[in-house]
Amino acid sequence: MAAPSKATGFHLKLREGTQQLHDQAEAGDLQDKMVNGTLSKEEFTSFIAQMKLVHAALEPALTSASTGDNRIEKIFDEDHIRIGKIEQDLVDLEWEGDITPLPATERFVNYVHEKIDTNPIALVGVLYVEEGATNGNKYIAKKLIPALGLGEGKALGFLDPHGDEQRAKWNAFKETLNELDLTEEEEATCVESAQETFRMIMNISNELSAANV
Repeated sequence: MAAPSKATGFHLKLREGTQQLHDQAEAGDLQDKMVNGTLSKEEFTSFIAQMKLVHAALEPALTSASTGDNRIEKIFDEDHIRIGKIEQDLVDLEWEGDITPLPATERFVNYVHEKIDTNPIALVGVLYVEEGATNGNKYIAKKLIPALGLGEGKALGFLDPHGDEQRAKWNAFKETLNELDLTEEEEATCVESAQETFRMIMNISNELSAANV
């Protein structure tokens, strides 16, 4: 197996700028349960439901932004459209009824709407966090799905959207990041947005954990 490529350029700025928050996110209660395969089906379903609300706002925003900025068009493609996969996950998890957004989820959705109106390039930072999470989520899926007693390949759309192509997709994404023609100010904006994305995801996880105490 080839060694992972060394981070360089804009990808390096994003990774270094979010490393501390990444470590904090991995140490969260919800994430710890996922990694250890102890998260209940109800908790996992609630998490996926909140992610549906996030992606229902994020993906149309990125699609819209890509029509006005060829740099966003270059980094965002159909592989990053997850809403259909998430909806299938909820079917697999037997979710029924409407989804009530948590306060943290509402803040995330509002953040996306704010950026599409004021500074769309910032959404590249959000996409970086979402796409980067698929690396760890692939491992989580192996631990969590058997513990939930789901059938083979069930409820994996959000956690493992790329399947066997995960490594190739992630490497291509990193290369494209470094090819984006961004100013230093725009790169800094994306790093700040990625940092805020980690915080918002952690807040959603924390509110879910508090609701299940």
